Amino acid sequence: MNARRQAATSDASDRKTPRADAQRNAALVLAGARRAVASKGLDVSYHEIAREAGVGVGTVYRRFPERDQLMAAVLRDILNELIRTAETSLECADPWEGFTRLFGDLATRTAENAGLSGTLDAHGGPGIVALRHRLLDLIRQATERAQQAGVLRDDVDWQDIPFLTQAAVTPGCFLGLPADPARGPRTLRVILDGLHGS
Repeated sequence: MNARRQAATSDASDRKTPRADAQRNAALVLAGARRAVASKGLDVSYHEIAREAGVGVGTVYRRFPERDQLMAAVLRDILNELIRTAETSLECADPWEGFTRLFGDLATRTAENAGLSGTLDAHGGPGIVALRHRLLDLIRQATERAQQAGVLRDDVDWQDIPFLTQAAVTPGCFLGLPADPARGPRTLRVILDGLHGS
């Protein structure tokens, strides 16, 4: 291979492999976007995302020029984490233990991510729709498995579960009463006690 062809090959390779700082910036933007979406929801601005990421707004636009691309990346991260939790819950030998793990994680993620309360099909395209359906199907399986084992009350529909996890989320303040750190786990325990089959 002559020197000119070698240089061209090297240049092409460099273009295919993002520089280390570009990869780092992309990771910072995605992490910042997750935090911003968690607190503000899916309509958060690029300026708020940049502030959370600790980078300039131009960096956010360079890494994710299309807003839908960034929101899809955020939702994909969150949904994939929940899917892994749901799959693990179904592998648990004890159906009630598996269900409670999934319920608790759904409650935690709901509290941490305002974006999960939105209409996800409007963000991220068919890939996000597929992940949402996959997660809902796993919630259905975990619910029905616990009911068939007689450990979850049978008057609960699997579609009730995502809404009940939202009920387990303790707001920071209600009618002037601040939520102490122990209130969230206590609320979760009370709801699970009410769901447990007799």
